[in-house]
Amino acid sequence: MFSPAVALIPAVIWAFSPIYYRVFMRRFDFLLLNLLRTSMASLALLVPAVIIGFGSGVPYALLSGAITLACGDTLYLLSVRETGASVAAPVVYTYVLFVQLTATAVGEVVPVANYVSAAMVIAGVFLLSRGGKGRPRTKGIALGLAAGLVWTAGQDLIQLATNAGGNILVLTFCRNGAAAVALGCAVLVTRRARLWPVRITSREMGFLAFIALTDLAVGSFLYVYSVSLVGIALTVILTSLSPFLTQLFSKLLGKESPTTTDFAGGAVIVAALILAVVH
Repeated sequence: MFSPAVALIPAVIWAFSPIYYRVFMRRFDFLLLNLLRTSMASLALLVPAVIIGFGSGVPYALLSGAITLACGDTLYLLSVRETGASVAAPVVYTYVLFVQLTATAVGEVVPVANYVSAAMVIAGVFLLSRGGKGRPRTKGIALGLAAGLVWTAGQDLIQLATNAGGNILVLTFCRNGAAAVALGCAVLVTRRARLWPVRITSREMGFLAFIALTDLAVGSFLYVYSVSLVGIALTVILTSLSPFLTQLFSKLLGKESPTTTDFAGGAVIVAALILAVVH
């Protein structure tokens, strides 16, 4: 397989998944939905991970899962519920720029291009906030930005895990497993198990399992694998196409109706992300 295509597969997967997660949130509580998706991915990866064995990088992966998948993805799901995937996806992918800008915290010099990107992101978010014709989007956009900030911290941790020489599949399992445990505790404490929907068919659960496994097992694995093949810069560029694809697919599938202003805002944000990593 041509190596850059490895990063395009997660971009397509992550473009589709939030569209259908919004559909599932009409039936499922957001915490229960996140618990289900991380648990399904963990179970699918359990046996291979045990066979391979746990080694370097596991503590970083566990912490990354608890922060990124449990906290960050929960915020992302809430943003999707509030504003739709076509708006939430461009907003949350600002994490790519956050990663670039936080380099100052470790003494790196931030290029001028990144500040230009930051200005473009602000413009893109403003366009998205003005594009809706229904209820206000402020809450959903704020949740998306919060998810992006949380993802930023998790990105650094997974980089530390891979740098330590951890097996990619094992690290993927650990991230999902840690998130499932954290979310399970949250569900127990908040007693949200009682919100389990009635009359869920095996077909619906099967489709949810398919979306969750392609998202958290296949997508996450290929993302880290792509970094090992072509580097973080090209991987981020290719996966940053996901927000635009989300808008396009949601329109073509008839699941959402993003406006021209929404497409413009998403395009500005995607352009800003690309500028931030190719300067």
